[in-house]
Amino acid sequence: MLTKRTLLSIAAGALALTVAAPVIAQDAFPEKPVRLIVPYSPGGGTDTTARIVADNMKEYLGQPVVVENRPGASGTVGTLLAKQAEADGYTILFGIQATLALNPSLFKSATYDSKEDFSGIAVISESPYVVTVPGDSEISDYEGFAAAATENLTMANGGSAALLAARLLARQADLSFTNIPYSGSGDAISDILAGRVNAMISSPVSVLPHVESGALKPILVTSTDRYAALPDTPTADELGFDGFNVVGWYSVVAPAGVPQERLDVLSDAFNKTIANPDVQAKLESIGVTPSRRGLDSAATTEFIASEVDLWGQEIKDAGIEPK
Repeated sequence: MLTKRTLLSIAAGALALTVAAPVIAQDAFPEKPVRLIVPYSPGGGTDTTARIVADNMKEYLGQPVVVENRPGASGTVGTLLAKQAEADGYTILFGIQATLALNPSLFKSATYDSKEDFSGIAVISESPYVVTVPGDSEISDYEGFAAAATENLTMANGGSAALLAARLLARQADLSFTNIPYSGSGDAISDILAGRVNAMISSPVSVLPHVESGALKPILVTSTDRYAALPDTPTADELGFDGFNVVGWYSVVAPAGVPQERLDVLSDAFNKTIANPDVQAKLESIGVTPSRRGLDSAATTEFIASEVDLWGQEIKDAGIEPK
């Protein structure tokens, strides 16, 4: 026979379970696949990098990470979509230097504030830009490049980030050359291989096959550390530009408002994935340098904010108006 005391005990136990249920559910994050928005088309370098990482996430996250391509307006379409997503950690963004640090200052359509609208999760890769010249050029090293760097020397820029990197290099190294902007590296490579420009600055991924064939010669990389795929190419830092470290980067961010404990879960899983030797080998095989700093959520947020400030000021100093 159930006594009054027994019934009260059962009721109290049921209430305790009810109260505890939300905490258990929260601790179980994630309980379903996570959507990773890539704001570029399938098949490009950004998409390939994102898929290499996403395909190896389940081991550390416990759930699949599903890539969803949302290209358009130089990455702005997908970035805005991620900004507007529910802040629950189940929709995150593959954010790159161009979309987060450049676009808000370059395009009126980029109606987002990278520092206010997103929280950092992890930095995936940090790769320098590389200056190359044609394989048959009389320029063979930085000294020769600096001597030839007058307004008559034409420098092709493989994209807006590369153009700004060239401006920073010219300013710090007190060099003079004529920048020739291109919308992407493909046309720039065609022109340098055809001899229509004297030099080029771009991501290493774009030029590595041509360096390996001898069609292009690397002069320097814009970083403090040597680039693994071009171990014999000096860095700007080694050439006397102390602390010069201009890199292109990939990151993962979430819409602002995701609970910190969920950001920490995602950050830990992404950093463990990037540290996996097999994943590192796959990234390096396509010319992407995995970040080895293991930045947590807060440090990633801080890094992106510093990049927004750096490039925003550079765009302002260059007199470039948003279009």
